[in-house]
Amino acid sequence: MRLETERLILRPFTWADYDVAYAIAADPDTTRYLYWWGNHGSTPDGDAKRFLERVTAGWEKKPVMAREFALVLKETGEVIGDGSIEELGDGAAEIGWILLPEYRGKGYVTEMARELVRFGFEERGVQKIIATCDARNQKSRNVMERLMMQPASINYGVRPMKDIDGVPGDEMIYALTNEQYDGWQDAAKMEKLPCEFNGFMDLPDLTDGELRLICFRKDPADPVKRWVPAYHFYITKGSEKVGRISLRVGYCPGLYVGGNIGYGVDEQYRGRGYAARACKLLLPVLKYHKMPVALITNDINNTASRRVCEKLGLRFVRQMDIPMENDMYKNGTHRANIYAMEVK
Repeated sequence: MRLETERLILRPFTWADYDVAYAIAADPDTTRYLYWWGNHGSTPDGDAKRFLERVTAGWEKKPVMAREFALVLKETGEVIGDGSIEELGDGAAEIGWILLPEYRGKGYVTEMARELVRFGFEERGVQKIIATCDARNQKSRNVMERLMMQPASINYGVRPMKDIDGVPGDEMIYALTNEQYDGWQDAAKMEKLPCEFNGFMDLPDLTDGELRLICFRKDPADPVKRWVPAYHFYITKGSEKVGRISLRVGYCPGLYVGGNIGYGVDEQYRGRGYAARACKLLLPVLKYHKMPVALITNDINNTASRRVCEKLGLRFVRQMDIPMENDMYKNGTHRANIYAMEVK
C-alpha cells in the first residue's frame, strides 16, 4: 500500500532501503532522542538490520497492525526518513517519525504526520492517536502541537540518557481523539469561509428601541498572534450600562473554540434576555463584513449562556475540548459548547 501527500509518497520499507536505515542509525543527532536506536553498545549496521527486520515483518503479519513507511520525496525519489502508525488495540494507535537532518525545517514531518492521523481516523477507524517523545525534544513536541494533539501524561526518567545532560529523559505523551479530529476538521473548513474586512464599519445606531450597543473600542488584527479585528460594545439601556458584547470579525483557528461573539451581562440585569437581544443587534455588522456565520461558544457548565444560544435558535455544532494553550483553558474552561449563528 502507499499514502500520498502534496510532496511525499509513503510506502513500506524494504531491504532496499538499508542505506537510509544505516544513515539514521549512524547519526548521533538523529538518534539522541530515540530510545530504540544506539543503545547498549549497538552499531549502526546492527541497528539498521534490526530495524528492517522488525518493520518488514510488521507488513507481513495478518492483520497488519504496525505500518512503517519510507518517506519518499515526489520531486526526486529520495527516501528522507520514516513515518509509522501502529494500532495498539482498544481503538488506539501510535504515530512516530524520523527525518534525516538535511531535510528538516521544511515541514515534511508535519505534512506526513497529518496524513497518518487522517489514515488512522478515516481509514482504520481508530478512536485515539498518541505520539511520544523525550520531553527535551522540542521540535517533535512542536509537530504534535501543530497536529492539535494535547499533552496527556508524562513518564519520568524513562528515556535513555545517551549524551544529553547525563541524565535519563522524561517521556511526554500527546493524544488526539477522533472527536477532536472531527472538530479540527470543521475548524479548518471554517477558516475558508468568506469575510470582507477593508476597515471598521461606520457603525449605524445599533438599537432595538430599548437596548443600544455603544462601541468603546476597535482592535486591529494581530497577524503575529493570529487575532482577527474586533469590535467591543457596551450594552446599554437608557443611561445604564448593563453589560458588554464583542464581535471578532473573520475566521482563524482559535475562534472555533473561542467564538466570534462573546458577551457578559452584569449580575443585577441578568434573566431579562439582554444578551440574546444584544447578539441580534450585531447582525448589521456581520452583514457588512459578509460573514455567513458567527460562532458563539460557552463552557459546558454555563447553563445561562447555553440558554441564550437556545433562545436565539442557534444551531448546536458540537462539544469540544479546549486546547491547553488557549486562554479559555487557562481561565478554567476545559470543554465548550459550540453554536453557529447563521447570518441571513
